[in-house]
Amino acid sequence: MGLKNFRIRDDAKWGHPELEVAYALMGNSVGYAEVLLNDDLSFEERQEFAAHAEDGFAEYLPPYDLTRTTEYEAPGCIDEPDAPPVKVVVAQPKGERRYKKNSPCILIIPGGGLTTCFRFTAAIEDWADKFGVPVATLTYRTLVQGVTYPAPVNDCEAAYNFLVEHAKELGISPNKIILHGNSSGGHLSLALSHRLKKRGITPRGCLVWVPIIDDRPLPQYRSQSINSAFWGGSDSATSARLYLGKLNNSVDVPPEAFPGRATVEDCVGLPPTFIHAMMNDAGLDQAFDYASKLTAAGVYAEIHAWGGSQHCSLSTAANVMDKDDPDAEYAQLFNAVNAKELKDMFEYDLRRPWTVEEFNKADE
Repeated sequence: MGLKNFRIRDDAKWGHPELEVAYALMGNSVGYAEVLLNDDLSFEERQEFAAHAEDGFAEYLPPYDLTRTTEYEAPGCIDEPDAPPVKVVVAQPKGERRYKKNSPCILIIPGGGLTTCFRFTAAIEDWADKFGVPVATLTYRTLVQGVTYPAPVNDCEAAYNFLVEHAKELGISPNKIILHGNSSGGHLSLALSHRLKKRGITPRGCLVWVPIIDDRPLPQYRSQSINSAFWGGSDSATSARLYLGKLNNSVDVPPEAFPGRATVEDCVGLPPTFIHAMMNDAGLDQAFDYASKLTAAGVYAEIHAWGGSQHCSLSTAANVMDKDDPDAEYAQLFNAVNAKELKDMFEYDLRRPWTVEEFNKADE
């Protein structure tokens, strides 16, 4: 029979019983990869298909009320003089703030398979109310706008810099900005932490769910052969190829393009990082490999591997299931763990700047 029969995991039988609803919600994305990899397509046709997927996914997600948010235009990244302004949206808590002064802020970077940006699908108002802190998100450029790396990272950096420069106006501490993302939003959160390290900046922390970490089909990444409903190894390979553009298959891909390319030394001085991986996800092994580099580099890091879950299924369940539903305990546990990690980053500075000096001394 062989192991190949265990690679397709889109059936709910692979899932935790409480995630059956989430499995049913997730479509099958294999067709997405097949279309984008079709060599008969022009770049413009791929671009059009990605735009269609972006619009379709926006309809698929539960809508969020964005009536009490403020929209800003952030100047583009300094590395890209001709970059257009970046749309940044900030939600303030409806009730009383959790912190009267020096409030943390969460920057949610939307996902989108590295080829699209599922704009305004981030639950910024929900999170602002739940955690009592301002929450921001952005719209970054992708294949839909005809760009490749480094444009998405540039836009994320521009959004981060905007929050820092307007911290007083927004009522936040510029030293307490936490990066968060799901799927390719997780990838960009990790990538941004590497970009900011190059600038001498360490964010307060980084919380990522099922991040797409590496562009390479390395033999140690056995999970990369898994194709579950909604996302699989073929999708990761396709999106990486289109995201990198001219850098595709290059030995010079930097960690800020794909964090899996980082060495242990590249990880020294990164922010505290909390990774949530799913057992039936193609990125599972990449997540563990990256976490091992973080711990070897002395970074405060945690990794959680959730059984019976696939790409985005648990985060979807956590967002759409009623918190009072007695059958949603698994999703509630996921939410509780994330809430604890955010609280730790809110209240404790878990960064370890001394590790940089100690690492350099060890090499002398």
